[in-house]
Amino acid sequence: MAETVATGIVGRILAEYVKKVAEKALAGKKLSDWEVGILMMNQMSSSLEARISSLEERFEERIGSLDEKYDARISSLEERLEARISSLEKSLDARISSLEKRIEKIELDMDYLKKSLDSLRDNVVNVLVAELRTRREKE
Repeated sequence: MAETVATGIVGRILAEYVKKVAEKALAGKKLSDWEVGILMMNQMSSSLEARISSLEERFEERIGSLDEKYDARISSLEERLEARISSLEKSLDARISSLEKRIEKIELDMDYLKKSLDSLRDNVVNVLVAELRTRREKE
């Protein structure tokens, strides 16, 4: 926190000093080596700040471009996955429905077989009872 405040204060002091040196140069007065050095450093600082700002903008644009690109790819993948899942669900539903129909048919066949066996048993019992009666009557 203190460094930020100190940096801001130093920046303002330097800006004021550069302003005074520039006014002195515009007035046609002779500048000392220090003053020339300060003006050159200020120019280099401004140039570096501009270049850094340009780089930051390019990075932000590139990052934004990559964000859009990957958002689009992720969206595309989500759509493809949703379509694939939907297709699999339909396929599974169809298979389950087919299995349910086959099970119903097997249950009907089992009911038919049970009734047929019951009928056959009843017929066998009736034949045996009739045979027993005829044997008793013969005795």
